[in-house]
Amino acid sequence: MTYYCPDCDRLFYSGRKARDQHCRATGHALPRFECDTCSDCFDDEYDRREHMNLQLHWCRNAPECMLCCFRAVTKTEIIKHEIEHHNYCADCKRQFANLNCIQQHLNGKIHRASTVNCPFCKARCGTATGLSHHLERGSCPRVPMDRQKLYKYIKNRDPSGVITNKRLEWYGDKTYDINPRLAWNPWAKAYECYLCHKLNSSLHGLKMHLESPKHQQKLYHCLNPTCLREFATLAALINHLESESCKIMRFQQVQRSIANIVDPNRIISN
Repeated sequence: MTYYCPDCDRLFYSGRKARDQHCRATGHALPRFECDTCSDCFDDEYDRREHMNLQLHWCRNAPECMLCCFRAVTKTEIIKHEIEHHNYCADCKRQFANLNCIQQHLNGKIHRASTVNCPFCKARCGTATGLSHHLERGSCPRVPMDRQKLYKYIKNRDPSGVITNKRLEWYGDKTYDINPRLAWNPWAKAYECYLCHKLNSSLHGLKMHLESPKHQQKLYHCLNPTCLREFATLAALINHLESESCKIMRFQQVQRSIANIVDPNRIISN
């Protein structure tokens, strides 16, 4: 098979290695879009790949999709192809129902480095959602915080209502009185929430359910003006942003932005 040097048009009948050695010695450029197997050259990468796919001319060690015959130059291209075309995670050897499911999986703790620390006690929280849970649940020993206090803390620094519901009249968390006799469902043999009809095996379980954010006001909203979703907790909002479902922000951007949200010296802005 005859190869040539594109700079001096010299022909090499002994093969590719002789041509490559000549180019290295003279500083001449190698053909940009040359087939991996034969001496054919092309105008662009698309034509080169089309040829190699049709003629099965990919080199033997070219990365290949686990689920089809697609090949590429780099492993990164294969990973992207498997995610976008097959909803497949090669690291976990799992295939998902749709693109949204695999994106949520890839945004999970398994595939994300633990980089977010609490700005007050320096505890490792893993992700921005983890930091939000850490503060809303009162887990920070340096700052006495809960869902209500964190909301007040953030709302005071969010005059434009970037993430908090600006027009909301809020007087604190709702409290509910439980009448054990009326809450008991004799057919289900459980205590029933009269708001959502969730069944609880104990009165304490029903009390915890009613005190949870499930039936509290929606204090936060998504930053995306076309997304109408509202959230009762900061953690729920941050988790929504981390999922990238409304495409307003990438996962890593959320990790960087959480510091601005909880920083007492910064005003929250777009």
